[in-house]
Amino acid sequence: MNEAANLVDIAAQLADRSRMAIILQLMDGSSKTASELAFAANLSAPSASMHLAKLVQARVLAVTTQGRNKYYRIANHAIAHAIEALSAAANFSRSDGLLYEPKRSQIPNPWAFARTCYDHLAGRLGVELASSLQQHEYLKATGGEYELMPDGKQWLNELNIDSKELYAERRTFATPCLDWTEQRYHIGGALGAALLTAMLKLGWLGKSRIPRLVRLTVKGEMELNRRLSMNPRKQQPGKQ
Repeated sequence: MNEAANLVDIAAQLADRSRMAIILQLMDGSSKTASELAFAANLSAPSASMHLAKLVQARVLAVTTQGRNKYYRIANHAIAHAIEALSAAANFSRSDGLLYEPKRSQIPNPWAFARTCYDHLAGRLGVELASSLQQHEYLKATGGEYELMPDGKQWLNELNIDSKELYAERRTFATPCLDWTEQRYHIGGALGAALLTAMLKLGWLGKSRIPRLVRLTVKGEMELNRRLSMNPRKQQPGKQ
């Protein structure tokens, strides 16, 4: 009964356009002040304060105080995962009485190629990375998680990623996270976060001025092609 009540409480907080606008501003894993969130969500300061208080109370957001400022962030990885899953669900439309099909737009989506999903890589680049790691048998999908294969440990070592440290973290090692623009899975969990961090550090990815967007560098394109035979910029059949 308590679980149902908690779900209803969280769902009630998400079922508000202003609160969802605030949450989406934090889906890049950042922390922001109330004034920053009010401006980004086009809300008055009192209105933003009211919504933030409700989100913190429902444990959707967490807040920390530094000096005079309070900084708000997504409360945990599970909340971020749920928001991305809802985004994927929202990208489907009913085509008849029973089936759902992905919405297709003639307008290019700037977030479709490469973006962050909280602390891991999403978009076409993210799902192609997940697919290539499985094709090379570095990862194996087992139920609701990815299993790291022996050759995968060596591949991660080449990127200075210690798989033992990732397994020791207090979170799932690697989870399939349904991508809302691609309708396929990218890699979440500790491994997804480590891969994003490593690719930024190695200069394979660059940050953008636009929150959540990242860009694939020439170096990154070459390295992914050399190491994983990836050609992520190539348009896939049936993709728009």
